[in-house]
Amino acid sequence: MTKPNEVAEALRLAELYQLAILDTQPEEGFEAVVDLGVSAFNCSSCIVSFVDSDRQWFKARRGFNSLHADETPRDISICTHTIKKDEPMVIPDCTQDDRVKDSPLVTGSPWIRAYLGVPVKTPTGARVGSFCLIDTSPRNWSSAEIKMAKSMAALVEVTLSNRQQQTLHTNSRAPIFQSGNRSDFAAHEQAYASWRRHGDESFVALSPNLEDWLCLSQSPKVSWAWFNSLIVREHRHDVELARELGDGKVFQYQIQLHNGRLLTLKERTYKTPEEAGEALAVGLLQKVATSAQLPRTAVQSRPNPLDTLKTNTLSFLAESTRGKFVLDLNFKLVQLGQVDDTELHKVKDNPSVLEFIYEEDRDQFIREMETVLGTRLKKKAFARIRLPDSKPIWTRFVIERPATGIENSRKALVLQYTKMVNESTMVDRNLFDQTLLGITEKLGGLGTWFYHVDSGLLKVSDQFKAICKARELPLGSIFELTELLTRLTGKNMASTLIECINNRQATSVECEVDFDGLSGHRWFRFSFQPISNGLGSSSGLYGAVEDITHTKHLAQELSRKSAELNQVLNALTDGTLELDEALQIEAIDAKARHLILGRDPFIHQAAISDVLPELDTQELRKRQATLRREGTATDYEFFNPKTDRWLRFKFLSREDGFTILLRDITQRKAMYRDLFMVGSAIEQINEVIMVTNDLGSNATTFQCIYLNSAFENVTGQAVSKWLGRNPYPLIADRLPLRDFRKLLVYLLKREKLTITTRYETDAGAHVPCEILVSPFVDKETGTPWSLIVFRPSSA
Repeated sequence: MTKPNEVAEALRLAELYQLAILDTQPEEGFEAVVDLGVSAFNCSSCIVSFVDSDRQWFKARRGFNSLHADETPRDISICTHTIKKDEPMVIPDCTQDDRVKDSPLVTGSPWIRAYLGVPVKTPTGARVGSFCLIDTSPRNWSSAEIKMAKSMAALVEVTLSNRQQQTLHTNSRAPIFQSGNRSDFAAHEQAYASWRRHGDESFVALSPNLEDWLCLSQSPKVSWAWFNSLIVREHRHDVELARELGDGKVFQYQIQLHNGRLLTLKERTYKTPEEAGEALAVGLLQKVATSAQLPRTAVQSRPNPLDTLKTNTLSFLAESTRGKFVLDLNFKLVQLGQVDDTELHKVKDNPSVLEFIYEEDRDQFIREMETVLGTRLKKKAFARIRLPDSKPIWTRFVIERPATGIENSRKALVLQYTKMVNESTMVDRNLFDQTLLGITEKLGGLGTWFYHVDSGLLKVSDQFKAICKARELPLGSIFELTELLTRLTGKNMASTLIECINNRQATSVECEVDFDGLSGHRWFRFSFQPISNGLGSSSGLYGAVEDITHTKHLAQELSRKSAELNQVLNALTDGTLELDEALQIEAIDAKARHLILGRDPFIHQAAISDVLPELDTQELRKRQATLRREGTATDYEFFNPKTDRWLRFKFLSREDGFTILLRDITQRKAMYRDLFMVGSAIEQINEVIMVTNDLGSNATTFQCIYLNSAFENVTGQAVSKWLGRNPYPLIADRLPLRDFRKLLVYLLKREKLTITTRYETDAGAHVPCEILVSPFVDKETGTPWSLIVFRPSSA
């Protein structure tokens, strides 16, 4: 069971890693504090430090330079005692204090004698570091000095909090890490991170370093299911079990990132005791290594040598070992005969041959045997056998029923096998590799080569020489090939090839090459694949070159058009939102983020229903189905109470989901609402109401913005006929010239006016009326308008 103090330390470290401050460059706020501390206390040293799991790291310091290091081991530091309590740690003479008198920092350089340290805490109360003052002579710290030190520690906490808030608001939280030589204690640079999960929540909070490792951007929370899905399949069960136990024991596993890289991590998981209230799980992670892996598309696009072997056995098999199994109806071993490989005698010790068939091949192998049992036909099958203390070996089996005369109740199947070339002689291996070289070149359209470490043999295909324009070069050794690759790529390919062999990891390099201006610039992809000798190490290397100029140009053109499309989208929309088929959010661009999330952080791979609970997901699914069926769907309008904005969703189809183009229509909604309310009121009035834009200062043409239905009754003309048109014909020839001029003057002066006049209708009748003009400004848009009212009078 995990001890409470271990859980408390894990929570403290999680808070520390959340700050993303370890190993960052000097910052002005912290430097100013230590400058002030040295001068105010007249001491030899002032330090702001943070206490990691096994070290004390200095964010800022003055004095204390004799170590020439940015950190000290935690077990010799004095600040590790400071963070144990909330109160300051006051030591007048370190040589007389049992806690620190044996520390090398006291018994040797820098000869610490007097120490005053105040813990630095996060807003949640976690003690992550200290503000400390050091002197090289014994010293009695006064109460005023202790009080001042507490105030300066509080200043450090404020600086720390402001730093974190500024990082969140600027969307640029990546710290600038030290690039110089580190101390010899440990290579901790960006090596630690953490995650936290409350109870059974569906989300997990990540520290900034862990975000960086997972190649996320501004995603401090991710789905717990998605987080676990990153673990490679063979490690997933063990990791889930270790996280469930939460006992603080170290376990190691790998995760695969979306870019194909494998990340190796060590983790310790802790859980708070049940009596502590709400359950909290914390994971402390250490990055062990990052290794490259060929992109999945690259792997799938090339012929698999094993597939070639299984389908072309007569040409590509070098037979070296033969034997025979006799099995009963339950596939149990009855007899083992004609064995040339003494190692296979180990099978006698186990009655079940299937246990020696590699797991991934076992089901298919059983189906082949059942087919032979049911049809009595002879079948060929390929499977890997795993013998004790050895790697899986590809084997060809011929499966048949026993011959007449020897069949009895126990003998049901005869399996004759041939072990393949994995552990054959070098001659057979070279023959196999050269044949495979030709097959790969023919099927994949690639220039290829292979190299054997043991013999130093290098084989280069003619197509490789043709692509690289190296027909006249003597490519007889790996050194000559390496020199050619280095010249073409401009990189040190010797180290690349050595790393590929030693790490047994495939890799590739893309580069642009100019062949002396003869054929212009061409793009090539050079790929390298280590050859396994079946014993866990590499015996050589396969290489290939592919002319990807056309593909690269297409990609560059696509990138350019994509950039142009993004510019158009940015101009025509207020942001874009990417959803997958399950309505999970894949991406939100910067413009749309504040309309969707407001001040909330972006949650990676979250359901849109979790981010926008008020959204009608049924309507969204209807449009999704229509989009998939017809290729287009009607727009959807939604009010987001989180940001107090009206949004219009326009849908675009994608292969694995759909894109939503956002438009902020809050202003339009407000205007429609206001016009509807005003219109509903004034439609009850029988007076002619006309609203126009401003005659004097507006750059647009003078036009009717609104007319009520009473206008139609007076003039006999449809309202729709005049909307958006110049209103001069409605007043210029229908009013007396003096009144018309006066009306124009007041419209230009934007002043109120009331005149009594007469209005000529379409029928030629002169109707006595009173005209009121009143200028006003739309508060929502700031647009100047004028209200003109024709009020019939009895005069």
